[in-house]
Amino acid sequence: MAIATRTARALLAWHLAAFFLALAGCSQFGKPEEKPEPNIYPANYKKDLSAYLRENSDVLVNASASYISTPALKQFGPESRFFVCLRIDGQNGRKEKFVVFYAGLINQFVDATSEQCGAAAYQSFPEALAAFSPPSGKK
Repeated sequence: MAIATRTARALLAWHLAAFFLALAGCSQFGKPEEKPEPNIYPANYKKDLSAYLRENSDVLVNASASYISTPALKQFGPESRFFVCLRIDGQNGRKEKFVVFYAGLINQFVDATSEQCGAAAYQSFPEALAAFSPPSGKK
């Protein structure tokens, strides 16, 4: 009986050890964290910005036209990031926003300075206003 008990305990210990080793192999424990590539070109920048503006529609209040620049790299200290400039014309004047991307996604959406967007080559961006406009009552 003592041999059977020892064998059962040894088997239990072996199974527990194998279980914990398998569990540890599936975990991220001990693995370095993979960092995303920060300067992935924001291929869907118009779609992503339209979605952002739908969630933050106060930016487009009284807007009559919107314009956007194409993504470009800009130096921020020792690093560079893709950015676009967004210009919104409306009844209350003109607003310019500076949109910074990290790993292809919007990271910052702030008021632009003339240094950041003063020389931007804008193109029409009607998608921004479409994102803000309520659906028409036409059927």
